[in-house]
Amino acid sequence: MASQSRTDAILPMTDEYMEQIVRKEKTYEFRRYRINPSVQRVWFYVNAPFSHIAYICEIDPARTRNEGDEPLPENGLGNREFNERHKDWEGYDYAYGVRSVRKLREVIPLKRMQSDFGVRCAPRGLIYTPTKILAEVPWTLRFHLLVRRK
Repeated sequence: MASQSRTDAILPMTDEYMEQIVRKEKTYEFRRYRINPSVQRVWFYVNAPFSHIAYICEIDPARTRNEGDEPLPENGLGNREFNERHKDWEGYDYAYGVRSVRKLREVIPLKRMQSDFGVRCAPRGLIYTPTKILAEVPWTLRFHLLVRRK
């Protein structure tokens, strides 16, 4: 793959969970791994049958649930379960607050990700966003702001 950004990453997401974020029902994204603290924005690749990037979210640094950590506010889906270490949340030890949600005016289909931006296959985990995508799709100019949280 060509050069990559360290401030922007692509993560796979189901359409159901993405819509929960867009509707402000889900205020944190939970992951089994710590995303590099340099990552400020996540470009969500919505899995099949959509197979495209459609949303970009600004995220907060990782919150954990180690002893002594402040619990998450219980204002979104999964937050209470994360705090209480519900069995369905086992292994999901990192929570990323979603500060904003922006929708691309034009989605980036997988075929274009592969042909124009050097992404080899559909993302199955975190990959850093190719700088060519950032150059061709400036995130601050080409999006409709859907959600902004403090």
